[in-house]
Amino acid sequence: MKRVAIIGLGWLGLPLGMSLIERSWQVSGSKTTQDGVELIRMSGINSYLLKLTPKLMCNKQDLKNLLNVDAMVITLPLTQKITSNTQSSDYLLAIQNLVNVALNFSITQIIFTSSISVYEKSSCSINENTTVKPHSFTARVLLEVENWLSCLKMVSVDILRLAGLVGPKRHPGTFLVGKTVLKNGYHGVNLVHLDDVVAAIILLLSRSSGGNIYNLSAPEHPARNKFYPQAAKKLGLPPPSFYFNVNDSREFGRIIDGSKICRDLGFVYCYPDPMCMIA
Repeated sequence: MKRVAIIGLGWLGLPLGMSLIERSWQVSGSKTTQDGVELIRMSGINSYLLKLTPKLMCNKQDLKNLLNVDAMVITLPLTQKITSNTQSSDYLLAIQNLVNVALNFSITQIIFTSSISVYEKSSCSINENTTVKPHSFTARVLLEVENWLSCLKMVSVDILRLAGLVGPKRHPGTFLVGKTVLKNGYHGVNLVHLDDVVAAIILLLSRSSGGNIYNLSAPEHPARNKFYPQAAKKLGLPPPSFYFNVNDSREFGRIIDGSKICRDLGFVYCYPDPMCMIA
């Protein structure tokens, strides 16, 4: 039975933890408030209070209980609460502090959820071999974390670059509701469902070897001017409208290729078409 620590039992981390529990894995995880810890414990996951400020703040025994595992999944969102627009990001320091402590407990595998924002926004098909070119501060910080993790020795590190996330409380019909005169209507959407992210992480945890970077994005990429109005109507919300420009129709925008994990590991997307996500 594999032991897994999930750092960040939130929108992604909690469903992942519950799926692992169903598979009889031993799961521990972290929350940033005591109320959150108690709520998670009621669901059957051993949860502990952990704050990264970026200094690691956790009871010594709780830290041992949390990190005395085989693998660690880091699903901490990069928010303004733990970042500052400086050369040295609090988020990067927080991840470094966390991982350095975890390595003292002989963790052998780390999975980090990153973002497709590390890629440039040109009109092209993008795979894992495409040169990364982040344009925002948060994207640059994520890339710094990726690079630091990839240089670690004596531990297997897998990085998942996630497309736009869809799932409970993140229905795409709410993303652009009521907006007008939007550009790039012919650009394809790059989305991935929560269930597929959870399945991909479990697949990686089941493997003994790692050291890979994988994009996670549904294989189909319907045009924004078709997808988002349908998604909004599905919820009975005002649909967005798009500005038409004949030149726009010649561009498909940035398309994220998430097929490498399928070829390498036999992964199959539960939601290959974002149109299925709005049902």
